Amino acid sequence: MPPAAGPVSGDGLPRQTDWTRVLLMALPLMLLGLAAIVVLSNLQLVQSPDLEVAAPPPDPLAGFSADTQDSLTAPDIQVPARLKLTFLGKPEELCAELTEIGLPNGGWSKAPFRRGRWQCASDVVPLTTPSVDFGPATLFFLLRGGAEDRVDYLRLKLNVEDPRQMEYGEATVRSVIGALSDRYSWAVPERFLQAISGFEALEMTDRGVRLSVAPENPKLTGDPAASQRLNIILNFGEPDLIRPADGFQR
Repeated sequence: MPPAAGPVSGDGLPRQTDWTRVLLMALPLMLLGLAAIVVLSNLQLVQSPDLEVAAPPPDPLAGFSADTQDSLTAPDIQVPARLKLTFLGKPEELCAELTEIGLPNGGWSKAPFRRGRWQCASDVVPLTTPSVDFGPATLFFLLRGGAEDRVDYLRLKLNVEDPRQMEYGEATVRSVIGALSDRYSWAVPERFLQAISGFEALEMTDRGVRLSVAPENPKLTGDPAASQRLNIILNFGEPDLIRPADGFQR
């Protein structure tokens, strides 16, 4: 007696459900076969006597000392560098220009008692004539550098007893600072100039240059006239290095 025919589609082929049933039954066998192949392959690799393991590459730092290796592999650089203005040129020409402005000085020469330092400085120069009630406005400047061709420090001291002469004293200070900034193409921050105009205390840094405006305090000096004296400092300092220079020696 012939077997009963299974469910078929209209074209005589098995229905989709039968194919699905067949695939589901065969899938576990296929997975087991694949797993067996992988296991056998791994066993052959482990047991093969001809298998060679690649040698690690040579250490590129092996020829350096332990200290050098530590510095080269450090997560951070040793000294963070900042952009800083450094003024080179001919300081003697700047000193001569200040003489022309009205601040005579001894010219650019080695600083006394300061090894490796150069400077030019003025005496206390009267800017105005004294009046009946007040003495003259005066100004003193000191320009220094760490080498014959370098300027890294300018100090000005302005004394204005008569408030009516304040504008003239400020204009002279601006002339000195302008002679320095124009020669080296440096735009002096306006905030710094405003503090000078108002005799206001200020500490700030602009591109590595430390700027200070410091009125003297009568309570600290015991002199009521101290508030009429203003100390102004521009300190350019030394340029930062990413690494100490001796780190580049062989």
